[in-house]
Amino acid sequence: MSTATTVQPERILKDLQQLWAQLAHDQAESGGVLRACAMTLVVAAEDASDAERVRQTVGVLMHNHPSRAVILRPRGDGGDGLSDKSAPGLDARIFAECWKPFGKAQQICSEGIEITAGKSGFSEVAKFLVPLRVPDLPVVLWCRGTQVLATGAEPGPLEPLFPLADKIIFDSSQVADADSALQFLRRLRGRGRRVADLHWTRLTGWREVLAHLFDERVDRALAPGEIKAAQVTFGGPAITTCARYFAAWIRTALPAARVTIQSGDGPPGLRSVTLSIGSSGASGTLSIAGGADNCLEVSGSGRQYRSQLPSASEEALMQEELGILGPDPVYERALSA
Repeated sequence: MSTATTVQPERILKDLQQLWAQLAHDQAESGGVLRACAMTLVVAAEDASDAERVRQTVGVLMHNHPSRAVILRPRGDGGDGLSDKSAPGLDARIFAECWKPFGKAQQICSEGIEITAGKSGFSEVAKFLVPLRVPDLPVVLWCRGTQVLATGAEPGPLEPLFPLADKIIFDSSQVADADSALQFLRRLRGRGRRVADLHWTRLTGWREVLAHLFDERVDRALAPGEIKAAQVTFGGPAITTCARYFAAWIRTALPAARVTIQSGDGPPGLRSVTLSIGSSGASGTLSIAGGADNCLEVSGSGRQYRSQLPSASEEALMQEELGILGPDPVYERALSA
């Protein structure tokens, strides 16, 4: 259910109240409506078609992380995305996403606002967002696409939105220059912004499998002091942020090991990590490599098994990040390493 409205915060809030009143009236005989909200989720779409995908993704996310969603849709479809300079005016549309839990008669609904603006309108959007935030709840900004990570030291079109957010989520998986993207994230972190990167989130399964090898509760657990070196291998023509992240995480976890990064065969992304083991009792190598069917293959040092990776869908990655609204010290150490 959606309704068009003008971009005036007080008008939008009034229209949201009317929307909820209409939903309650429509569902009065079938169990009623429960209004749910745990945060304000602001999503900056790349272009008009991306805004449609965002709407679907937000609908899925709301089931576990109900929110007041604010979708920022760039005006025009000239292929420039966030750098579109046409028509600075703002338009807005409100909507509700509803679902019915299994076996329940009552619907659960969350609300959303879609704001359309040109590049020059994003500074105006920041002003309008202040009263549109849900009071006393966190604000999460999801910056889609790679252009915002490629702005370098220059202020990007989304810069006015950063001070409003308690957490800013990016995705560096498609950036051409991994090191520049990481420098951008470090600069934001240095200014006190809490940042996250979905390409780091994709490493959760890899980190779990590697950490499991050192779990004292399992048979033949490794000791950190046994690892003399670790070699991280990535695919593709250029180094990726996930390879940088994984190597940095290993350095913080195994400070005595010599950690290197090298390129290898295969598509872009993390391909494997090889540990060199040396102790009085044993020596050799142990490898964790990406395999078929979204699995990791562990081999060496008397081990041979496969481990299923968690889903790397956009919805699954965002579900994980929205569950971490406070500090993430593990990521912050990897980012700064």
